[in-house]
This record gives sequence, structure tokens and C-alpha cells, in this order.
Amino acid sequence: MRVGIVDDHEVVREGLRLALTGTPELAVEVVAEAGSGQEARDLVRRHGMDVLLLDYRLPDATGDALCADLLGLRPSLRIVMLTSYLSEDVVQRCRSAGAAGFVTKAAGLDELRSVLGRIAAGEDGGVVRSTSATVQRLYAAAKPGDAGADARRVLTPQQERVLELAAEGYTYAEIGARLHLSVSTVRFHIRGVKERLGVRTRSQLIATAIREALIAPGSDATGR
Repeated sequence: MRVGIVDDHEVVREGLRLALTGTPELAVEVVAEAGSGQEARDLVRRHGMDVLLLDYRLPDATGDALCADLLGLRPSLRIVMLTSYLSEDVVQRCRSAGAAGFVTKAAGLDELRSVLGRIAAGEDGGVVRSTSATVQRLYAAAKPGDAGADARRVLTPQQERVLELAAEGYTYAEIGARLHLSVSTVRFHIRGVKERLGVRTRSQLIATAIREALIAPGSDATGR
């Protein structure tokens, strides 16, 4: 299992790396580490990994927004949120953003290993044992993409703008010129939105985006 670690405390990152690589049954390889939201984005772009351990509180980002952003860059990534701040709202936000697991730092390494083991076996990590039954119920019930608001939450601002321009009929080259992006980056964003919304073609993407209220009904490619 290839794992990345994002935490703004170097001591925490080092401790996690040593603990996880010292667990033979998990076969963990820590491929990269980061200490901020921006570094996390660069890490996900540059390194192939199966799981990302993501601190909820970073100097330049909050966990749910960053989780959604990173999944936009790499939809197949499994993200496990690490936090000292446990509340029903935080759990709901992380689940709606697409997090595969949620572990409080107070729960200990055994709980983290257990969550990673379940992810390796193809299961969602779930919520740590020490949380209340209410929080566990909320985590299980809040599924990404259940409604337009949730779908919007898991799209990055860049993806939303690319989607709007695509729906207006602009080509990838034209979108790139307007947003100062390369054509390959525009294609990457479109592919990420398609995967997030579960569609395959551009027409399906636009129709679904309108239905999910991600773009206004008037934002139609035929209207250009």
C-alpha cells in the first residue's frame, strides 16, 4: 500500500511514517509527505499513491475542502482524515467531501492500522471506535453526491469554472486560454468531473451538471 502523509507537524509525520512502515502486515510504503494544503496538491499531482493520511487542520486549508480538492485531482485516492477536533459537523463534512475514513489522533496507532487494513481489503475505513453512535450514523448516512449541494462541495473551484465554460460550448483550447491552463490540464479537470459525477460523455456531463444544479440551465453548449 502506497501512502502519503499530510500534517503540518514534522514530528507527527515522522512518527506516522516510522509506525506504519514498521507494521509488516500492512506492507505500507510512505511515498511522500507534505505540511500544507498547497504541498498536498503538489504531492497528489506528482506521486502515485493508494491512500493519503490528511490532517484536518492545516495552516492554509481545512480538511473537508482540501479532501474534495484532492479527490478532484485523483478520484481513485482513498483519504483518511486525521483530527483532534471531533464533532458531528466535522464528520459530516468529511464524509460528504468523499473521505474514506476518519480517525481521531487520540484513538491511537492501532485504530489507524485497523482503518488502513479495512481500506486495503476494499472497505471504507469508517469512523473510529471511540466516537459516539450518533457520529457513526452520520458518517455512514452522509454519502457524496446525494444532492446538488453535496456534488458541488466535491468539485474544486477550478473544476466548476472549467465545467461552466465547457457547458457554454468552448473548446478545451479556448478554456485553457481563458483560465491560463494547458489543454492537458483542462482535459484532466473534465475527466475528474466526469468520474465524480459518474458520466462518460460531454453531453451527459452537461445534462448531469444542470440536473445537479452545478450550472444554470441557460449554460448550454447549444446556446453559444
